[in-house]
Amino acid sequence: MDAQITRVVIGVDTGPGSLTALRHAWAEAQRHGAVLHVIHAFGGSDPQQYGPACIGAPDLHAEQRRRAREELRKICVDALGRTPAELPITIMVVRGRPGAVLTRYADRPTDLLLVGAGSARLLKRLFTSSVTAYCFRHAQCPVLSVPAPALVREYGKGARRWNGWVRRQADEAAREALLHGASHT
Repeated sequence: MDAQITRVVIGVDTGPGSLTALRHAWAEAQRHGAVLHVIHAFGGSDPQQYGPACIGAPDLHAEQRRRAREELRKICVDALGRTPAELPITIMVVRGRPGAVLTRYADRPTDLLLVGAGSARLLKRLFTSSVTAYCFRHAQCPVLSVPAPALVREYGKGARRWNGWVRRQADEAAREALLHGASHT
């Protein structure tokens, strides 16, 4: 990298791996003396993520954005120990597909884009769209992939594979374990 990094951009979701990735992004921003931009893209792949949609609800997107912003604040507090207002970071909630949102925002050669490493399972990589792969293909800046901690990878082998409520419960259990210092090797 020839250019000085001035912005560190990271996309986070509601999964427990976001805690580790956000901590890594904060460390990179500190190391480079850069501003950290935390982005949560919603509505691109899981429209039910923030509750059921009501047909004809005039403020549905505003409500989804409000809930996503609340979740983003909680992730920042969980990962960094302080609210976004107490830190020199910028947070954004953007409607759209995560990969496209991130690469559109991290558009400078002096940006550093951090993304989760994604699934190591071959079948999942073959049949699903990977935000990480999209970012590596389309980014105009350096991209750093952050692997999920071992605890999160182990959850992925069990209950987290199921859809819906069970997956969300497994994510929350992994997040709590990561917050309270549990490790799994």
